Amino acid sequence: MLLDFAMEAPKLLELKGREEVLLIVHGALAPRLPKFFVLAVWLVLPFFFLFPLWRQGSIGIAIFFLWLISGIVLLFRAYLMWARTLFVITDQRVVDHEQKGFFHRVVTQARYDQIDEVSYQVKGVMPTLCGYGRVRLELHGASADIVVAEVEHPARVTDLLNDLRASSPPA
Repeated sequence: MLLDFAMEAPKLLELKGREEVLLIVHGALAPRLPKFFVLAVWLVLPFFFLFPLWRQGSIGIAIFFLWLISGIVLLFRAYLMWARTLFVITDQRVVDHEQKGFFHRVVTQARYDQIDEVSYQVKGVMPTLCGYGRVRLELHGASADIVVAEVEHPARVTDLLNDLRASSPPA
């Protein structure tokens, strides 16, 4: 989802002096909806077994609360992984902030003069219908390319990056 609120970026990454956030891109929600639905069902399911579990005494009550807490933790984790996986476009560089777990994140950044080519790909029925795709930034030399998956409106993001590359002075 294209989000244009710059309040989130400074919390997750350090901006350089006079650096301005132009765009913050979250992953599309459409491919994550089945997972969120299953986790929401997992969270609600113990309430359907409330009375049979509570009749079992303290073991049943413990199972009920463990099931409920696991649903809350799993749903919160899925939301956190989505909310903290960002692709930030500033006036000086791009930053790919990928949250892989509660305590595991991968941050990749590149200045515009390091980017050789920017391309996007929309592949499949669901990505075409929902309007999301993959943006790929090819970097100079042996640097690993930056690939941002499940970006809504990948053509707009690619156009913005190409415009910024064209206007950035060579190093």
